[in-house]
Amino acid sequence: MQRQKGLTLIELVAVLAIASILLVIALPAFQTQVRNARLSAAATDLLSTFMHARAEASARRNPVIVCKRNADSTACLTGASDTWDLGWMTFVDANGDGTFDTDDGDEIIQIHAELHPELTAFGTDDLPSLIIYNPRGTTNLEQVGTQAIIICDEVRRFSDNSRHTRAVVLSLLGKASVMNVAESGFTVEESICNPS
Repeated sequence: MQRQKGLTLIELVAVLAIASILLVIALPAFQTQVRNARLSAAATDLLSTFMHARAEASARRNPVIVCKRNADSTACLTGASDTWDLGWMTFVDANGDGTFDTDDGDEIIQIHAELHPELTAFGTDDLPSLIIYNPRGTTNLEQVGTQAIIICDEVRRFSDNSRHTRAVVLSLLGKASVMNVAESGFTVEESICNPS
């Protein structure tokens, strides 16, 4: 008589039980990795936008503006309560009037899509609605000094918020950098990421 090869029902159930336990243990860590990657990607995208705007202003010898955009990417949002959640746009401000108008020769350089629904982004209190890079590569922050856009993970905002936020810090000299909020000098309370 020939012996059959394979698994018994008991062996199969044991393997499935072990696999289920490992999945339950690994899933929360995987979700954290996905959320951290999403948060870092959004901050890096915004950083890249500012670096590109600075280079374009210098190359084109015209002011370049980065702003929060409206839903159809035809204008900048300028309200203090408006967030960067809808995305942002970068354009050459050919006539220097601070508004986007193709009739004036303004040209869109970049339109960034909406942030993921679990992310939100707010400027610090004194951040202007329009970040303007002039041809020298400096910004319009001379009156307010260094400012930041804080990107928050809405799902984890109430658990050690400083670990679940990124600050894209902008200086008068046009330099932009990404760091944790705790390292940026701004506090989570100032960033509005932890609404009351």
